[in-house]
Amino acid sequence: MALCAIALAGAAPPIAGDLPAPAPGFPDTGKSAAFAQPRHDPPLDPTFAALVVARLIGLHLLDTATDAQDAGRATAAIKGFQAGVGLKPTGLLDRRTLALLAL
Repeated sequence: MALCAIALAGAAPPIAGDLPAPAPGFPDTGKSAAFAQPRHDPPLDPTFAALVVARLIGLHLLDTATDAQDAGRATAAIKGFQAGVGLKPTGLLDRRTLALLAL
């Protein structure tokens, strides 16, 4: 859990043109995952978002990394995860949800 908090606290929005290379196995589409987050949380670092996507694929909540770029599919995957772990299925990728993803 502490790692999630550290990762979120240190996540800064990337500077245009300064995006990291996609993680192995993830297509380089130039787009990041379409996860909705609480307004007070900083944006997810693209590399960290790729870890979230990989976890959701591993849990069979998303079929491919490209599915995470669709806001509807990304929200449905998060809601499915939240319902499965006993959280209220809001579809928001909040800190509690990130902690339970165990990245």
